[in-house]
Amino acid sequence: MKTKRIILSALRSLGKNKLRSFLMMIGIIIGIIALTLIVSVGFGAKKQVMERVNKFGAESIMIRAGGGVQISQMSANQGTTTLKLADAEFLENIIPEIKGVAPFSSKGNTDIKYFEKSATVGLLGCTPSYAPVWDWNVTAGEFITDEDMKLLNRVCLIGTTVQKELFGDSYPIGEQIRIDNIQFEVKGILEPKGTSPGGGDMDNRVMIPLSTFMRRVANIDYLSAVKVLLHNPKEINTTAEKINQILRERHSLAEGEPDDFTLITPTEATEMAEKVSGTFNLFLALLAGLSLITGGFVIANIMTISVNERKKEIGLRKAVGASSKKIVLQFLFEALAITISGGVIGIVLGGAGAVILGIVMQIPVSVSWASILTGVISASIIGIVAGIQPAKKAARLNPIEALK
Repeated sequence: MKTKRIILSALRSLGKNKLRSFLMMIGIIIGIIALTLIVSVGFGAKKQVMERVNKFGAESIMIRAGGGVQISQMSANQGTTTLKLADAEFLENIIPEIKGVAPFSSKGNTDIKYFEKSATVGLLGCTPSYAPVWDWNVTAGEFITDEDMKLLNRVCLIGTTVQKELFGDSYPIGEQIRIDNIQFEVKGILEPKGTSPGGGDMDNRVMIPLSTFMRRVANIDYLSAVKVLLHNPKEINTTAEKINQILRERHSLAEGEPDDFTLITPTEATEMAEKVSGTFNLFLALLAGLSLITGGFVIANIMTISVNERKKEIGLRKAVGASSKKIVLQFLFEALAITISGGVIGIVLGGAGAVILGIVMQIPVSVSWASILTGVISASIIGIVAGIQPAKKAARLNPIEALK
């Protein structure tokens, strides 16, 4: 019997027993759906992590006020007042690896008004260096200048979300808005940036000169954080060590005393996110694997029953010259056809489910060739393993006893 005839015979046998074939598929379908969802969500999460790290900057170090700040935390730690503007200036002057620093202070949930319209935004006090260090400029108007800093000018830059809420389609440059009941002139419109590494809307933000923020708005003399830009990303680890040592000395921290600041690097952010997502994905992968293994046992059991029911058919084929090898191949092809068909259905349903899950739950998903390939390979392996024992049993049947 040629290979083509063996395959056609296997498919005809499955077609005669549609219900039994479907029952064997169910476990595979469920397992492949789960596996496709896991791979899609895993790749989506990894893609999102890398996008957020890229937004942060591969050659950047963040110094945040307060010790033990979570990597994903982007709001200011207002309880710590030890990080000063002088710290940022000292680091920039003494460490040659530093290309630029962007000190800033922030305030969440700040009320702003434009006539009858109002909004709640994140308020940020920054310096002119914020633009090159964060690679964040304006699409219209002008960024904050040294003169604005020196004169404590009441000027502001608004994000695109703020622009839409307060001004709609009107041109906002030169207009007056009130920030915490203090009047500011809109000087520029910030480039749209989308989602922050912490998951917030970076465009729902207003920036003002750091000096104005400290003296006229918040009445403080400390920073929320400093972003440090390096000449070479390969120097991150050594530079981070230098920054840590210098700040501990400047803050008079004794040996063994915990830091009152936190250094965040792209490497730490990536490792933390991948560790969390990896643990979660491993747990889900184990569940999907159990489902696939269960499906494999179902296929093996039902095919064993099928061998007992088809003894006469097997005996007749062996009597007319079919070898044990070809009998084994036929049953393996049947198992493969079941699992691959279930795998294809599972991949289609899993891919559609991943897209729907991403929309409904607003989480990143990425249905890629990797998820499809993983599903097909997993289904094929389960099919071969599940079909081996029934196929061997069929091949070992004595044709004379089978025909009785």
